[in-house]
Amino acid sequence: MARRTKEFAERTREAILDAAEHLFHQRGVSHTSLDGIARAAGVTRGAVYWHFRDKADLFTAMQARARLPQEDVIECLLGEEGPDAYRLERLRDACREILWVMANDERRGRVYTILFHRCEYVEDMDAVAERMRLRSEQMLENLTRYFQRAARRGELGSLWQPREAAFALHGLMTGMLSHWLARPDRSEMVETGSRCLDAFFRTLRPDPVAAPGGGDRRRTGLG
Repeated sequence: MARRTKEFAERTREAILDAAEHLFHQRGVSHTSLDGIARAAGVTRGAVYWHFRDKADLFTAMQARARLPQEDVIECLLGEEGPDAYRLERLRDACREILWVMANDERRGRVYTILFHRCEYVEDMDAVAERMRLRSEQMLENLTRYFQRAARRGELGSLWQPREAAFALHGLMTGMLSHWLARPDRSEMVETGSRCLDAFFRTLRPDPVAAPGGGDRRRTGLG
């Protein structure tokens, strides 16, 4: 009986989160009430409050189900060892994968459309906004660490400092995701986004060195 009760509670929680996700996406967060979420989920308002303190708590739980793919990717890359660790082409390919996931994963697409375009971070959403700010800062720190280690391996050219490269990549990815998630047609997201990434990463390449017989050659490249 206890197991069945636990399973029922979990199904109820997921139904509430599903309803919130769809209503936030359709109407925006500020125009969605907990009463409306309860009705859409087929539960009572009391059931919503049993699982979540308030709308901000529900919003945070909804977001957690669709963790940003780049958070997992960058943390994984930072843990790599061996000859291919901290090569810039590994980071570029990871960014391409993020674009593919966001273009093809319906849940993540909905949730991050809400984050970028359907939520006003005011009043009762202040705590959510602060958590997002901290996550963004952590992402910048992780990218900076990656570029620092890449620079020590001779992967980063002199045009860029690791922190500046981290800001630029973070801004590029955020801008591209925001642009395409605002549009119903995301057919160009992966192809065009990948070309933008290729162009950006070419600027990160190490400086050319003189080649025998004249001309320039690269110490290393992105292939």
